[in-house]
Amino acid sequence: MTLQNLLRAQAIFVWVYALLFWVAPEMAAQGAGWTVSENMRSFGQILSVPLFALGLFAWMAPSWVGDNLNKVCVIYGVYLNLALIAVQLLHISTGAALLDPMSLLPAIVLAALFFWKTRASS
Repeated sequence: MTLQNLLRAQAIFVWVYALLFWVAPEMAAQGAGWTVSENMRSFGQILSVPLFALGLFAWMAPSWVGDNLNKVCVIYGVYLNLALIAVQLLHISTGAALLDPMSLLPAIVLAALFFWKTRASS
């Protein structure tokens, strides 16, 4: 698996969440045990716009960054996914959300794959 393919997988992962926040916020909130209000629905639609942009950046990064692809993948693929995992674990530990392995698993797998590929490419 190349870094370009990993970035595309990351883009698809982010776009799925953007789509969920836009059209099915109840499905996005279900795993965490949250109840969706009208305010949360509106916020999800607002949040889906930068998520779409992050996915677009991931998809286009290989053609935009050239020789710096490894550095971008460390920041975007490793650190960003680790931050997502950390925030989810914080919410789980404080009781603000339930443990939802299906939302944690893709971030863990992507972070591990990006870490492995960027270490092998350096």
